[in-house]
Amino acid sequence: MKATIPKIWIDDEAIYIRTDKGEVYRELFSEYSKLREASPAQRANYEFDNIGIHWEDLDEDLSYRGFMNK
Repeated sequence: MKATIPKIWIDDEAIYIRTDKGEVYRELFSEYSKLREASPAQRANYEFDNIGIHWEDLDEDLSYRGFMNK
């Protein structure tokens, strides 16, 4: 059974996800050049679905699997 992601949030350094099992994962913006160079408003302008997170303006995608496979 796949985990669902009921919560996503950001701060100045990272984007976080929480699974339906309560596990929290993060990806640092500093690890992705487009996200590192983006403004806070650009970072906050994301969309998500059952696969991952997408920043249309930045042409950047992060999959939930990537968060969990570190």
